[in-house]
Amino acid sequence: MKVGFNTRATHAYMLCGWRTHSEIPLTSVPTSVKDDWNLDITIQIATGHSPIAKRVGRFMFQHSTECSLIGIEDVADFEISEGRQIRVWPAAGAAQKDIEIFLFGPAWATLCHQRGILPLHASGIVTGTGITAFAGRSGAGKSTTAALLNSLGYELIADDILPVSFNQNSMPGAWPYIRRLKLHRDSIDQLAFRPTEIVSETLDKEKYFVLPKCAPDPKWRRLERLYLLENEETDWHIPIEQITGADAVRALVDQTYHFNFILGTQRFGDHLALCTRLASKILIYRLRRSPVNHEGKELGSLICAHLEGAGA
Repeated sequence: MKVGFNTRATHAYMLCGWRTHSEIPLTSVPTSVKDDWNLDITIQIATGHSPIAKRVGRFMFQHSTECSLIGIEDVADFEISEGRQIRVWPAAGAAQKDIEIFLFGPAWATLCHQRGILPLHASGIVTGTGITAFAGRSGAGKSTTAALLNSLGYELIADDILPVSFNQNSMPGAWPYIRRLKLHRDSIDQLAFRPTEIVSETLDKEKYFVLPKCAPDPKWRRLERLYLLENEETDWHIPIEQITGADAVRALVDQTYHFNFILGTQRFGDHLALCTRLASKILIYRLRRSPVNHEGKELGSLICAHLEGAGA
């Protein structure tokens, strides 16, 4: 659907535990009671010229400690300021769901970085002991694995990005984020999900949005463990093994969503300290997906057995 954004109505949401007012109606985000006096985040449709005057290539990222600019050709330009405001310059004729791909992706991840929140490139479910996350590079199977566990009764708390914060007791955790999945058609059929619409007519024609079969209440939960998904060509005798120390920290650094922000602001020391702190608080495992346990019942049984062995 092409969106003209001719109206300037404000919609109230609760996103990552933050009271958010948006001039763009957001998809799959819980609405909230409008409260102008207790507002955390504003998303505005900007007027006038974009601050991005020139760009080289389709994508442009410019980050500083106070303000970040993200430009996506034929979609939108974004200005993210002080972890509180996102201004959007939609491209002429851009589809709202294409804008949301980057609003919910690098723009929101940048806002998290600015607020000192760690956006992990991970999908997450809720177990009896807290949140279990599945991280990995693009194509590793984060969404598919979370969908598999969701089909087995575990509630989906986030897909693709899990913003992690620490509470007053220094325990890591997260609020629910975007609770919809992006899946290939074969996974949808195998897991008996019902697709709502194609992710994008121009940016991602291979995947569909699907709603989870069950989702948790909107509250903060402790992050208990993370599985780092790796695809292997051969079978491993030990498909799941714990990683600790420098390897665990490195895994969290590698699975930081939109690391461009860290590069642009040169916050390497702060980011390393944040990942080190998180690695000391959660269990991190390497999960090797082989031809034997690649998907379906075998993978589900493997993960469930590991979770149940830990009292989940």
